[in-house]
Amino acid sequence: MTAVIILSLLVVGAFIAVVYGFVRQYRIYQQNRTAVAPAAVTGVTDVSAAAIQLAPGTHIVSAATDAGKLVLHVTTPSGSEVDVFDLTSGKLTSQVKDGP
Repeated sequence: MTAVIILSLLVVGAFIAVVYGFVRQYRIYQQNRTAVAPAAVTGVTDVSAAAIQLAPGTHIVSAATDAGKLVLHVTTPSGSEVDVFDLTSGKLTSQVKDGP
């Protein structure tokens, strides 16, 4: 009879420990999720402040972003080119032209 009572108390204690662990992990997850979200929004706001000016007659064929850079494949009246811009400043960092 004593063994049944002791084992029952251990099972109830284990159940309480598992529930406590789930609640604790959920709270940690919520804190990390809310801590990251404002930083991501701030980064997007800073990036949208950069202005990129293309030459008249330039048409964008494709665009991609990677590691804070904007890569544009454009066509101009003189030919095709690939331009790489820094997203924080909006400045042209490199350019590859296809022409004669």
